[in-house]
Amino acid sequence: MKKVLLSFIAFTLVVLPVFADEAPTESDTTIESIMTQTESLDELSDFEDFDDIEDIDDLDALFEDAEEDIVAEEAPVPKVEQKTENSSILKLTGSFSSKLGVACVYDDTKKNSETETVFTPGGLIDISNTLSISAKPSDLFGVYGSMAAGFSGKFALSVSNLYFNSLLFDAVYLSAGKKSISWGNLRIFSTPVLSDSGSGISCEIRYPWKLGTLTGIVLYDYNKYGTSSSGFTWKNMSFAAAGDITVFNTNINAFVRKNPEPAANTDEVAEVLTGLELKRTIFGFDTYVQGVVYFEKEFKKVIATGGFYRLWDSFTPNIGINIEYRYTFDQTLAKNENTKDKAHSHLINTEFGVKKIGPNKNMKVGVKWNHDFMKESGNVDIAFIISSLIPYADWTNGVKITYDKDRDIPKFEFGSALSFSVSY
Repeated sequence: MKKVLLSFIAFTLVVLPVFADEAPTESDTTIESIMTQTESLDELSDFEDFDDIEDIDDLDALFEDAEEDIVAEEAPVPKVEQKTENSSILKLTGSFSSKLGVACVYDDTKKNSETETVFTPGGLIDISNTLSISAKPSDLFGVYGSMAAGFSGKFALSVSNLYFNSLLFDAVYLSAGKKSISWGNLRIFSTPVLSDSGSGISCEIRYPWKLGTLTGIVLYDYNKYGTSSSGFTWKNMSFAAAGDITVFNTNINAFVRKNPEPAANTDEVAEVLTGLELKRTIFGFDTYVQGVVYFEKEFKKVIATGGFYRLWDSFTPNIGINIEYRYTFDQTLAKNENTKDKAHSHLINTEFGVKKIGPNKNMKVGVKWNHDFMKESGNVDIAFIISSLIPYADWTNGVKITYDKDRDIPKFEFGSALSFSVSY
């Protein structure tokens, strides 16, 4: 068994640079990439699988129960497992999913085009399979990895994550390898601090204490700087740190990140961002605010986001709602006469869902609305799903309505798909 574990660790170190690209995820897969001849069908992929809170297709995440109280993370007491001859430290799992669907776009702006029509039909074929392996000889150490193969316009094979976790001195958590790391409590908008963590390798150290957690992370993007020793230097790495504490049921999280040094022979300096986040449950609503400030020699940009989330699941049907608002001010754009009108940005994202409806309680409806106040544009997504219509398959129907100040008639995108999924 030791040989198997050592072989897997060697696989981590040798194969990791080869499979540099990540497997396509639900949020990355678009109809536009599959049906290149069909314009503006990419957003219709949001209707195909309710598994990602970043899109309207994550009704399941929308219905996740909100925390009633903030509880600080505490280090568990490690237990060394004694393996018997019949037990195994290795675990192999997998998941398969496939989508088959049709779509159509109505775009009134093409009515005067000689080469395009206002109605554009299209289709969807998407297949993916992920194999995951874990080797955990005890609660003190574990190795994890997954390889994904899929077809979304073209075939792809990649290692989506490959890392190890370890508990040191019964108190310090160490994790290193290729994986995605997220900070913050935002559910719709992304937190920019570690949004690129999945594109490279990272080393994370966490120290939980009675009232909160201290975290330090080093990131290296081998896709950008390569895997040779000349590129693997401190100046090409990003450093991030965070500390959170819970006081009077309010979680306070402060974080900072220093990006890699710019190219030599330039006057530029490394970009630094710092931020603060607060979260508290008020009258059953998860309420949170986050502020991030960017510096590069001087103040560069600020992003402020606030929102709330609530789930009503004590009765049927279940109802969930999530609203977030984001304000951005870019000092670089403000200094330029040609772009100063774009220095301010006001965005709102709203998600609303109803679950467990219909005679068999297997139907759900989701609505998502996002709007850009400065551009006077936005879109509305409406999705209706029947779960387990046939074994291992859901039937999803959706419409996306896009509007802006330059359109007399909004653009309509329609889609219907069968989503098959099975875990093994």
